[in-house]
Amino acid sequence: MAPKSASHSVRDLPAGIRDAPATDPDAKAVKSIASHPGLSEAQLRTMVDRHGVRVIAKVAANPDATPALLEDLTRHEPPVRKAFREVARHRNATGPALHNCLADKQARPLAARHPALWPRVVAELLTDTDRQWRKPRPPTRRCRLP
Repeated sequence: MAPKSASHSVRDLPAGIRDAPATDPDAKAVKSIASHPGLSEAQLRTMVDRHGVRVIAKVAANPDATPALLEDLTRHEPPVRKAFREVARHRNATGPALHNCLADKQARPLAARHPALWPRVVAELLTDTDRQWRKPRPPTRRCRLP
């Protein structure tokens, strides 16, 4: 029997056991579960309130992070660069969150390609002198059919 992935095992745990690490005073414990699905927006916000920059990137990587939370994470002071990359990849990212991600050199290409980025911002990027965001993606590996 194949082992379950970590995200399935966290989601399948009883709520009390699954949620206990979310309130742990140790940032490492919180960071270890912050990106797992099944945590509420309130729990994710509590993690950020308690542990700040130490957990923000992992919270941003949570597939259940809401659009409002992602926007707030991109406005956090001090900024967390890795969080910009996570938000730029996130399916729930909004135009305002992606616009904030454009400030980070590594997140910029990801945000520029995201379908939720405002069309007017995409138009501005077309005339931008920073061509880094326009570099083509490496080709994806495709399987050959017999």
